[in-house]
Amino acid sequence: MSTEQKEKSVEVLQDEPIIGNSPEAKRMRRAVKKLAKIDSNVLIHGEPGVGKEFLARHIHMTSARRNRSLVRINCGSLGKTIDQKALFGEELEGDSAVTRTVGLLEKAHKGTLYLDNISKLNQEFQEEFLSVLADSKFRRIGGRDSIELDVRVIATDEEDVTSLVERGVFSRELYHILNALTLRIPSLREHKQDIPELFNYFLKKFSAENNRELPPVDSEIFESILEYDWKGNVKELENTVQNLVVMSPEGELSSEFLPFRIKKHPFDFLEPRNLKGIVSDVEIYLIKKALNKFGGNQVKAAKLLGIPEATLRFKMKKYGLPKE
Repeated sequence: MSTEQKEKSVEVLQDEPIIGNSPEAKRMRRAVKKLAKIDSNVLIHGEPGVGKEFLARHIHMTSARRNRSLVRINCGSLGKTIDQKALFGEELEGDSAVTRTVGLLEKAHKGTLYLDNISKLNQEFQEEFLSVLADSKFRRIGGRDSIELDVRVIATDEEDVTSLVERGVFSRELYHILNALTLRIPSLREHKQDIPELFNYFLKKFSAENNRELPPVDSEIFESILEYDWKGNVKELENTVQNLVVMSPEGELSSEFLPFRIKKHPFDFLEPRNLKGIVSDVEIYLIKKALNKFGGNQVKAAKLLGIPEATLRFKMKKYGLPKE
């Protein structure tokens, strides 16, 4: 990692703090500070989208290893897009020289190895990592000599790996190596009080990125966002705000560009009262809207509403609506 890359990484972390004033957010900040001072391996638990990689980078960039590389490996890609040569490197003897390729493990030497979603680690690579981490050394493919490896491992999982261990699907020995220290990141549902602050942070971020003035936020958008369950957690909230900023007209945010699942039910504005009165209000509103859409054409309006023309004329007379 070049000096410029290191400075950029640190700058990114300074620009993206751990947002929130809830007890959960404060606990995360304290945990990151403690884990940065300790060189033991860490296993981070959490649902998709809670920010596991984000916190792993914070831990690395505030640790004693911050001037060395943070190498990320998607465990689900091992054996597929990442083979053993990419992991261990390769050594080929030619007629006059030896050609060496540096693998991901060697790139992480003296730094941090980030293993993303270890529950996806297949049996073959579980054995490989167990051997490498237990002995702190590895060998390039085709090589003869062992290479010393000094890494701190930060691993993550989205499901409870202990259940995989009990079922014999995941190596107990490897799990204990990776699970020296544990950090659980709560779901966004567990600290909803941080949503306004997170929303405003992302709003400023994407407004600046798109060279837009910071737009006002109407109550309908805020109410929808606060009431939503956020199963995709902070990442889903970030994507939602980005979509609002990019797609809304200049100078405003439109609830039209909230994902449908986040929008409040269209009848939420109705107050519980006399049912006949509510039905009448809805009928009047929809009839007026249909007539306006077609410039007062009753034939087209009736067809849109799915009722006979005679029924439409009856309701118009009943509610005192003008014929034109």
